[in-house]
Amino acid sequence: MYYKIEKENERNNKMLKQIVMIISMFVIFGSLIIAQEKPEEQTEVTQHDSLATTEEPVDSSTVDSAELQIWNKVCPVMGNKVDVDGPTVEYNGKLYGFCCPGCDAKFEKNPEKYSKNLSDDGTKFIGRK
Repeated sequence: MYYKIEKENERNNKMLKQIVMIISMFVIFGSLIIAQEKPEEQTEVTQHDSLATTEEPVDSSTVDSAELQIWNKVCPVMGNKVDVDGPTVEYNGKLYGFCCPGCDAKFEKNPEKYSKNLSDDGTKFIGRK
């Protein structure tokens, strides 16, 4: 009789260990899945915020498109080629284009600094990234 009880206890302990192991795996994998989803949501919000700020500086109803064209060929923030469909900011009578959303927000915070990163004709990046 004692032997049967001992065998049953061993089986119960083994089963309990398996249950704890399975629950632990669910918790670990669930945490990994949640951790991977969070950055995507944050980048979407960041891109959305930066896009929203690019629309404010230039009012298309008052600006004649022939009057203002993108002046520079390279981004004054990163030094990459300007995306003609990307964000723009008007500064000192020139329309600055940028390589990607986000660069315009940096430029607006300190336009004096970033405008000095370009050559006189706006075709070369001469500053620091």
